[in-house]
Amino acid sequence: MSTPTANRTCLAGTLAAAVLAVLAMALASAQPTDAARLRPALAAPLAGKAPLTAVARAGDAWVAVGDYGVVLRTDDGRNWRQAQSVPVDTLLTATSFVSADVGWAVGHGGVVLATRDGGRNWSTLALLEGAPALLSVWFRDPQRGIVTGAYGAAFGTRDGGRTWSPLTVGRGRDAELHLNHVFAAGETLFIAGESGAAFRSADGGESWARLATGVAGSLWTGVALRSGTVLLAGMSGRLLASRDEGQSWAVLDTGTDQALASVIEVDDGGVIAVGSGGAVVRVDAALEKVRLEVRPDRQNLAAVAALPTGVAFFGQQGIVAASAASQQGGER
Repeated sequence: MSTPTANRTCLAGTLAAAVLAVLAMALASAQPTDAARLRPALAAPLAGKAPLTAVARAGDAWVAVGDYGVVLRTDDGRNWRQAQSVPVDTLLTATSFVSADVGWAVGHGGVVLATRDGGRNWSTLALLEGAPALLSVWFRDPQRGIVTGAYGAAFGTRDGGRTWSPLTVGRGRDAELHLNHVFAAGETLFIAGESGAAFRSADGGESWARLATGVAGSLWTGVALRSGTVLLAGMSGRLLASRDEGQSWAVLDTGTDQALASVIEVDDGGVIAVGSGGAVVRVDAALEKVRLEVRPDRQNLAAVAALPTGVAFFGQQGIVAASAASQQGGER
């Protein structure tokens, strides 16, 4: 008979891949999360085709992470190289850099990795208590950071990730909501969470208040725009905008009911959001005109980045150039 703990671990693993990666991966054979069973990631000639979940800028370079411990780096947006050493082969779900050299990545089993050479080599910083499925990582500077994950998992560090302390985000019925993405808007922190939940902290993550988003579906991600507007994206194609630090939210009509997993601001102030079913949503800088595109291959997309060579997508089939996207759909 399976135990509640075993069931919980299984659910956390499945959720982490489905929520953050929005990937159609068969996680019945997910990587083990027991620290004693973790193995180094293998060098793979086709690592660029591995399922990828997240991408972050590291100075003038870009670093992407994904399943099987795959980490890829590019300096020019064209040529991607696999990291020389990654100590785990589990699913990595998020990465964050504070400089060209210093960065972190998190994943299943409470894994926290660190790099000091721009993502070329990684070491294990921590295996967090309870082996939570970590979904997000954010660092303000080389010392202060936060990770969040499934079932209310949240931890903070003030020493670069060598030690971590539990954080209380949701309370009462909110205590075990999945915390999908932590990000900053100036000095204020936000978390996009399960069941329409969003949280805000004005004191560096020490205390959190739940925000009234007005939606019930899970929110997978968020971003702060240069204008100060905060965006949240999630289930059913929802894209929410707040111009008052989360006090009120407006729902943008994206024209799709596909889950949106990643959203970025591009140089002209516009916004690109991507998600399941090959959905690509482009919004102008005024957040008034929305254009929906659908990739012909309908592959699930987990992340998007504006590289020197143009927009690139990351998902269940690895790295995909924007030129492969169709112009289906229309302006709204």
